[in-house]
Amino acid sequence: MTSEDDIMTSEDDIMTSSPYYSSVPVHMAENFSKAQLDEFKEAFALFDAKSAGSVPVNEIGTIVRSLGHNPSKTDVQKIQEELRKDGKNDVEFGDFLGVLAKYFKDMDEDPAAELKQAFKVFDKKGDGTINVNELIHILSTLGEQLTEDEIERMLSEGHIESNGEINYEMFVKLITSE
Repeated sequence: MTSEDDIMTSEDDIMTSSPYYSSVPVHMAENFSKAQLDEFKEAFALFDAKSAGSVPVNEIGTIVRSLGHNPSKTDVQKIQEELRKDGKNDVEFGDFLGVLAKYFKDMDEDPAAELKQAFKVFDKKGDGTINVNELIHILSTLGEQLTEDEIERMLSEGHIESNGEINYEMFVKLITSE
C-alpha cells in the first residue's frame, strides 16, 4: 500500500534525481530565474507521465497555458510544427525551454505585452477590439480592481468606437505610456 508520503517523495525524486530535470543547459538557464525554471520543471513533470524526460508535442499548448500564458491555436500550431521539424512527436525539457524563451519570455518583462495578451482572451471576434462594457466589467472585478472613477478616467482617454468596441492595443498603449 502506498502512503501519501511515498507519493510526495516519488514526485520530488522525479524533480531532483533525473539528470534530465536537474541539468538545464547554461544558455537556457540564463533566460530565466531559478523560480521560473522550477515552475517550468514542475509543469513539464506533470505531463511527463513516463518520467522519460519528454512530453508529447501535442501537450505543449496545455503546458504553456498551465503556466499562465494564453497562446492562440495558431501560435500553438506554429510551435508544434517547429518542434516536430525533426520528425519527433515528443519534446524534451531543453527544447521546451527554448519554446518558452522564444515565444513567451518577453511577456514577463513587458507589462504592455502581458496586458495585450490578457485582453486578447476577451477578443471574441479576433479583430483587436473588446466590448467597452466587458472591459469595464474586467477592470472592476478581475485582478487589481479599479474604482468607477479610475475606470471612467481611463475610458475618457481611450477611443470608443460607435459600435461600443475599443481597440485594446491602443488602449494598452494609452494606459502604459508615461
